[in-house]
Amino acid sequence: MTTGSEKQGGNDMGNKYVYSFSEGSKEMKNLLGGKGSNLAEMTNIGLPVPPGFTISTEACIRFYEEGEKLWPELTAILRKLKKHWARDFQMKEIHFWFL
Repeated sequence: MTTGSEKQGGNDMGNKYVYSFSEGSKEMKNLLGGKGSNLAEMTNIGLPVPPGFTISTEACIRFYEEGEKLWPELTAILRKLKKHWARDFQMKEIHFWFL
């Protein structure tokens, strides 16, 4: 997708904020939350889970600490994911659902 921190789903400080389901596991519950870690685990064992990602608990904490606004690097990551998935699934537009 890109180079640098955006490719890693993080920021210039080295924190990674976005994990695809295939990157996670049940052992990452503290980082991905219960839903995120369970979706990752289901993906890893081969259950039919739609492609998706989890925004880390670290990102959620930062979101609330900074006045409940998405910061530019996370917004850029989400835009790139939408564009990438729209191309991969041959769809005009992808809408994210947040749980």
